[in-house]
Amino acid sequence: MKIVGQGQPVLLLHSSLSSHKQWLPLVGQLSEKFQLLLPDLLGYGSHPVAEFQAEPKHQLAVEADAVLAQIPVALLQQPMLLIGHSFGGAVALHLARTGKIKLKALILYEPVAFHLLANSADAEAIALTAEVVALSQQMPHLPAWDAARLFVDYWQQQDYFQHLPARMQQQMVSQVWKVPQDFSALIGEPATLADYQQISCPVLLLRGSESRRSALLISEMLERIWPEASVKTLPAGHMGPVAAAELVNAQIIEFIRALNYTRHP
Repeated sequence: MKIVGQGQPVLLLHSSLSSHKQWLPLVGQLSEKFQLLLPDLLGYGSHPVAEFQAEPKHQLAVEADAVLAQIPVALLQQPMLLIGHSFGGAVALHLARTGKIKLKALILYEPVAFHLLANSADAEAIALTAEVVALSQQMPHLPAWDAARLFVDYWQQQDYFQHLPARMQQQMVSQVWKVPQDFSALIGEPATLADYQQISCPVLLLRGSESRRSALLISEMLERIWPEASVKTLPAGHMGPVAAAELVNAQIIEFIRALNYTRHP
């Protein structure tokens, strides 16, 4: 885990097929006032994969515990600002609902808590669950290049992957094996909206107007159970924290400024 800066702790959790580096623009704006904890989730970035590959079926609890194991004990005793995007947002929800960390506030950009769709009787949720399950089941049967292209284009737009820099493509191809495991954990998480309703800290819920309905519906479901949450819809897609970092980070910093910290960014 990379740790940057001094001050109250902020834990930042990245999306699937990414790494802690997706948060570096935000780190540059917060590191003078906060201590930023930047783990690579299992199978991504510089995180070793051997310990993960032994798991027969992945769970968000495994991801959460791997993150917690890297955080210095002294920091775990302090209220923490928790920021998560996509898969990292779902891991953040797990940490928040289970009380595994002390929460100062929760900031989420489109957490893909697909279990909320899978457990819903809503017709749109049922259709979107089928869409996500089909994607997750198709990927393991494809060559790694095609699987990475399918996943990236699903969240961005058609042919987005083929126009990425070659180095970025190769990194994604080398780590795409983990994505179906992420889907399994996201769909199988034993949590309901009622569980998340118990989260009582300040919440900022961010989403992009150009994103997939599979992510937006989850955000809308969470909005309904958190009437006190700050909710912002931005002109961006699912990868807003990366592709529209300046826009997203401005909202994050504005929210943090409103919290009761002794020092502000």
